[in-house]
Amino acid sequence: MMDLNEKSYIYQLLTQRFPTETEIPLSSISLWMTKNGAYSRNYGYIKMKSLLLDLPEFLTFYEIPNGTINPEQYVVLHHWQPGSDGGSYDGYDEGYDEADASFYSLVNVPSKSTAAYAALFNMTLEDVYDEIAQAFEEARASGALEDGGSCLRYTTPHATVILTENRYQEMDGRPWHFSFESPLPRTGPAASPAAPAMQAAHAAPGGIPAASPLSEQDRREIYLALCAALPLEEKLHMARVSLVLNESGHTKERYGFQKMKELLRCLTDFLTLDDAVMGGVPQTLITIHAVPAWSYPHRPAAIHANAAKISLPLPLEMDGTILLPPKTLAKLNLEVTGAEEQPSGELLGDLRESYRKARQSGDFRRRGDAYVFSLNITALNGAPMVASLKETNAANVRWYLNFAGADRREANIPCKMLERFAFLGSWPSFLEELAKKALPEPWDFEGSTQKEYFILQKYIQYTFYRLQLEDKICISEDKSFAAFNTGLVSPYYDDIYACFEAQDDDGEYQTQWRFLEFCTAAGRGTGKKLVEYFNPLPQPASYFERRGDLLFDLEKELHTDYEHILLDNISRLPLDFIREECRGAEEAQELIDEIEDGQDWAARKRFYRQLSDLIASTPRLFNRMRNRLEDAIELARKQVRWNFKTAIPCYFPTRNVMSLMLPLALQNDNRADAALVVELTSSGNYQGQTILTLQQAYLDGRLLCRPNSEWLDSETIYSDGDYDDD
Repeated sequence: MMDLNEKSYIYQLLTQRFPTETEIPLSSISLWMTKNGAYSRNYGYIKMKSLLLDLPEFLTFYEIPNGTINPEQYVVLHHWQPGSDGGSYDGYDEGYDEADASFYSLVNVPSKSTAAYAALFNMTLEDVYDEIAQAFEEARASGALEDGGSCLRYTTPHATVILTENRYQEMDGRPWHFSFESPLPRTGPAASPAAPAMQAAHAAPGGIPAASPLSEQDRREIYLALCAALPLEEKLHMARVSLVLNESGHTKERYGFQKMKELLRCLTDFLTLDDAVMGGVPQTLITIHAVPAWSYPHRPAAIHANAAKISLPLPLEMDGTILLPPKTLAKLNLEVTGAEEQPSGELLGDLRESYRKARQSGDFRRRGDAYVFSLNITALNGAPMVASLKETNAANVRWYLNFAGADRREANIPCKMLERFAFLGSWPSFLEELAKKALPEPWDFEGSTQKEYFILQKYIQYTFYRLQLEDKICISEDKSFAAFNTGLVSPYYDDIYACFEAQDDDGEYQTQWRFLEFCTAAGRGTGKKLVEYFNPLPQPASYFERRGDLLFDLEKELHTDYEHILLDNISRLPLDFIREECRGAEEAQELIDEIEDGQDWAARKRFYRQLSDLIASTPRLFNRMRNRLEDAIELARKQVRWNFKTAIPCYFPTRNVMSLMLPLALQNDNRADAALVVELTSSGNYQGQTILTLQQAYLDGRLLCRPNSEWLDSETIYSDGDYDDD
């Protein structure tokens, strides 16, 4: 433990470099400390984070779950006046005796859990801290502390406390993690409306409620988030459920789980998990059951589910109720206009209107302790923008705008997930090793100007993303070894696995894992270790949920979004096709010339937007292009009737949905120029969602298997180098 003088020195050191009440990446704090000689070992700590966690008087830590096992870590530096007692710990004062101190030195107590405890039982935070610590000491002294092997249990006057293993013990120093579960239903007005459903669902044989590390409030929030996006009483692929939970902020890391399936198994009051084999690949199907007591009365399902996204009372309007720091507004204006100055009244109006709409619909998401909503504004580069609110301790205002700008959540971008998971070394070496192990096939397009093994890189990135959603990344019990099934096979048709070893969190690469090698089961070296650690072995990604994912049904109607295809995605259409359909339109021909001659992709995109606006405002041009597209779609249906393999199944990572692709011959009936993506809707009809270039179509189709089609062949697709991960 540090004394007051040591803490005061660190505080002075940090305030020399960092502002107070501002989010600071943990890595920046650590770097500044070490640059100034304040090494963790000087104070008796193995890791810098352990040292910083011991400074709650002026530092607050929080983590932002990002869908990986490494949540983003931030620190907020608070103003502090050192006192003779060294300050107070996490908001409760110095009036704690030695018994309390021993509890909090053993147990990590998240502020989220204590806040939920206080809200559920109408208590102050100080009373919560007193109660859980005092009950622990009484249970320990009386022998009532139950040892469940992997957890400890004891009761307080209000709830059952469960102490599970703290997965951050090495950094935090405390072996246990606090959680609680609601008691059996109470009688009277204070009884929880959902308690009967919870009691029935969690009752084990003999009527004893099963232990769960999640509070009732946690489970209810998760339930409402799932109901907002998914149907009830229907078997759903686990990947769909995982995606909804990750996007709504209910990640496994937020609740302290290593695997998503571990979290889902704590939700058996409204979820049923079934193991199935489809297409020879094991997968998990999940059914969501209704809990009427948890629904919002007198509200449609979509509305009550959205309302669950906000658990704190946000003001209805931004004016006069939310602090708008000039620095935050200047950064917003910089991204929108390119000038770092205070925004115009029009931009401020857009900000307020975006907030008002989000508040009315409840369309917020949690990110750490911030409430994030989308802005009806785009950045200079066309990127979507978001803003977020946080609580402040100011007397006259409760909320402040802590961020407004482009949404840079790289952690949630599917193609970035593998790199967030592990250090791979150089991409060329990583991909070359995999290509040499795998059954030979072309991994580049003809005339490609992109990096070598471009197809293979996209394949492995999005395969890993799907595996994460399916919870198929295998980690050994001692957390020293990890592996996943690449979905590729060797020349002998043996599955190829990617293997990783754990590395120090403070290591050079800032990831928990480091790539070892690709191997086959029981092969030399790592292959033997793979078999030693995992039974069953890591499973490949699964995609198919129904027959309709594989075959196009000609009996169903197909409705196409022509405006989205012809206007929003005009850059995916062949230029010669556009030129032919715009014949006689001089302004359009000039724009096509500019696009054709342009070397700068940004300039070409600008000309494409102008061309799209021109076609949209000229019905003659739009109808001419629509008629030609309708002819191409009808020809595609005839081709499917002649050969059902013409319709190629594909997976959209960004939307996590299965679709089918049909060839579009826009210039010559004997050659496809693009692909139409069709999706089977809940009504039973097909929706023509969008158009893809042949390059994009091949990459999406290759995730499932190597396309075996005359119209989609990597060796006949010419790459123009303008691939976009969207």
